[in-house]
Amino acid sequence: MKAILIDDEELALKYLEHQLLMLGDFEIAGKYTDPLQGKQTVEETDIDIVFLDIHIPELNGIELAEMLLERKPCLQVVFVTAYDEYAIKAFELNALDYVLKPVHLDRLRLTVQRLNSYRKAGMAASSTAQFKNWKILMFDDFRIYEGTQEHAPLQWRTAKAQEIFYYLLHHRGKVVSKATLIELLWADFDLNRAYPQLYTAVYHIRRMLEPFSRDRILLQNTADGYLLKLEGIYLDVDEFDRFVKAGLELSKDTVSEYERILKLFKSEYLEGYDYVWAELERQRFQLQWIRLKQNLVHWYVESEELEQAFKHIEHVCTRYPLEEQAQLLYLQICDRMGFHFLVQRQYALLEAVMEAELSEKPNQEIVKWYKNWEKKRQKG
Repeated sequence: MKAILIDDEELALKYLEHQLLMLGDFEIAGKYTDPLQGKQTVEETDIDIVFLDIHIPELNGIELAEMLLERKPCLQVVFVTAYDEYAIKAFELNALDYVLKPVHLDRLRLTVQRLNSYRKAGMAASSTAQFKNWKILMFDDFRIYEGTQEHAPLQWRTAKAQEIFYYLLHHRGKVVSKATLIELLWADFDLNRAYPQLYTAVYHIRRMLEPFSRDRILLQNTADGYLLKLEGIYLDVDEFDRFVKAGLELSKDTVSEYERILKLFKSEYLEGYDYVWAELERQRFQLQWIRLKQNLVHWYVESEELEQAFKHIEHVCTRYPLEEQAQLLYLQICDRMGFHFLVQRQYALLEAVMEAELSEKPNQEIVKWYKNWEKKRQKG
């Protein structure tokens, strides 16, 4: 990827160039302390991405970005700044990302991940705004948005047509055989009756997708089955998956990205749809979210930001009261913060939930910790 770097500080330019070359994903086509020279090079050269300092003399970085994006709407812009107050403004300008000085490799890897995601999604020819203009949310009840406007819920004529659509969406980008769909929904039917049922359901799905079928949600026939393709649509589940696979290390530079990703998980995967085939995916996302949350909690504890740690672990325990490792972490944080009444209350709640749901007591690690805590309290 060809990159242009613009910053009025020579040392900052050299350091950023060094970090980008360390990643091995970039060819530095030029670096400029003069924003007007940088602007001219970007306009005259085939450039993929610009790393742009917001605080540059003569021409404000945000103003320069507006000029560049007006001339080259497909250009990717990453703002480099010493202050995170510019983040919202950066994204309003359709910037790919913003990074804080000094720029660390882990944070740049996330930028590369984002850029590659857009390119793979076929968005190299359109702006980030267009990519995010249409979105589908699957963490929660299924919803489609164009910009900030939510589309009216799809009105399914039959429950089977609805399930087929969600099954194809679940397997988006992959061919699903007709035999698989019949086994899923019409296993007890004679094939002479099952196939007409399938074709009728698929016809209804096509009718439902007509408002989106020109270039957004495409349902294609193949020799053996059906293929559902999404073009230029953002999916919350895909972004969550990309983040997990990236394995981004927690640091001061990346903690805000952890916070943002965790907020995507508003509810369970396809919440409200009791499909057996979705259960494994639902559990996978649930476990990933819990793990990320606990990693964040541990980081906040190590950073002595106990209020933030408490907020996040309380969220996990409220959502998943049977998650015992989270419950133990909650008890330990409450103890460190001096919330002794919460320790007693939470342990009692845990005992009650475990008994009601599983007819069991909390695991030995929690019981042992709580008994030791009680002894210390009595001695104190």
